[in-house]
Amino acid sequence: MSNEQPNIEIPQGVPQPPLPPFMPPRVRKKVQIYPQWLSRNAVITFILALAVVTVMYSSHSLPWYYMLSGVVSVLVFFVYGRKAAQQTAMEKIRREKNYEKRIFTIAFVPRVIWVFLIYAIFMTTYGDAFGFENADATYYNDLGRFVASLISDGNFHFYDNITKWSGSDELSDMGYGIYMGFVYWLTGNSIIVLRLLKCVWSSFTVVLLYRLANRNFGPQVARMAALFCALWPNFWYYCGAHLKETEMVFLAVLFVEQSDQMLRSRQFTAWKVVPVLLVAAAIFTFRTPLGLVALLALVFSVVMSSSRVVSWGKRIVVGMLAVGLIGVVAGNRLEEKSRELLDAARSEGYQDSNLEWRAEREHGNAFARYAGTAVFAPLIFTIPFPTMASPFEGQDMQKVLVGGNFIKNILSGFTLFALVSLLLSGRWREHLLPLSFTAGYLVVLVFSSFPHSERFHQPVMAFEMMFAAYGLSIAMTNKRYKRWFTYWCVIMFVAAVAWNWFKMAGRGL
Repeated sequence: MSNEQPNIEIPQGVPQPPLPPFMPPRVRKKVQIYPQWLSRNAVITFILALAVVTVMYSSHSLPWYYMLSGVVSVLVFFVYGRKAAQQTAMEKIRREKNYEKRIFTIAFVPRVIWVFLIYAIFMTTYGDAFGFENADATYYNDLGRFVASLISDGNFHFYDNITKWSGSDELSDMGYGIYMGFVYWLTGNSIIVLRLLKCVWSSFTVVLLYRLANRNFGPQVARMAALFCALWPNFWYYCGAHLKETEMVFLAVLFVEQSDQMLRSRQFTAWKVVPVLLVAAAIFTFRTPLGLVALLALVFSVVMSSSRVVSWGKRIVVGMLAVGLIGVVAGNRLEEKSRELLDAARSEGYQDSNLEWRAEREHGNAFARYAGTAVFAPLIFTIPFPTMASPFEGQDMQKVLVGGNFIKNILSGFTLFALVSLLLSGRWREHLLPLSFTAGYLVVLVFSSFPHSERFHQPVMAFEMMFAAYGLSIAMTNKRYKRWFTYWCVIMFVAAVAWNWFKMAGRGL
């Protein structure tokens, strides 16, 4: 029998059959989830902005090592990130567990390297493990040692003892202090072990975000979001500091991921609800307003979500349990905390006084008094801008994070694009929990005294990166979006230069 295929002519107008799913290698297109135009334009924009600011304020330029760390962090994020994305783009979906292990490793290795590097720098430069701007870090260290001594004595009345020791009955910080106390008790007050554990929690946060994004937007967006979080240098930084941000970000992502899984699950049992509420209770002991936002976001989501995602039975049960937990955890402080949030939404008084203090203090910026909610609100997804000039000694944290803050600025364009797309398409109700958690926290942050503080943006940065990954996936579908991104890079270049002019001119330099 001949192996030749018959030469059949297909009449005009007859639809052609689709191409086979597995095309020969010579015609198969390479899957691209991290376009070259993103990495190229972002890197060029950062280097140009840094060069222009350095020339403008040559007498107040950043020390070379801060410049180097900024350039390296941007290159790792955009250049190595693109390479890692392309290497994993063709992996089959059935190997998702292998991908989780791989992304955990990609996140874990640089965090561990950073922990030992910054520890050596701090010990060499400052003679201790806490380094610059260490008031909170040393407080947490002392608190952890105090709790460890309580455990050694068999005294587990943590709330009463911490209240007496600190002179405050705030729940915020108590959870982190108790966690540190157990780690110190088990390891003999080991700072290195505590920070290596931070690397574990931060890397597992990346895996949790991958699962959340995969459930909401599919594997391509999930892998991009996971890479963003794995390679963002600001997450590395907090693994090497003695601050609570790493654990707090882990709890926030764990809460949203588990809550999202619970709401979408067909099997609705107490074993799914109780862990979610326990995580929410833990968040209260790290930052009380964040815990309140988390539970309110859950209540809002179960009420407003699409019926395809959350049934009415789930809405009633979860809503009642969440409201009950708010009352149990907050207790008689619920009214006080709620009033604080409402007062913040109605008034800028506390924020204004804080900005006035920043304008009048030593090395203060005279322009700070003109900032406020009207300025911060439209920029809340993008700020803070990178500090590329050094007007005086200090602000070392902002200098270390110069590359990471710029990366946030660039990605915020895709985040905003994604949010607008979800709103216009009507699909926002299908992703209401991460949306409401992110928006709720940022609204509180806008009216607080710290909307421009990078540290206070940490709890929602993972979610912003997830939406940025979704926005990027949309942007790759049309060539005109590439041109829009070029415009966005120009805006971020101007913003970076203008921000550093603001810092310098406000101080008369």
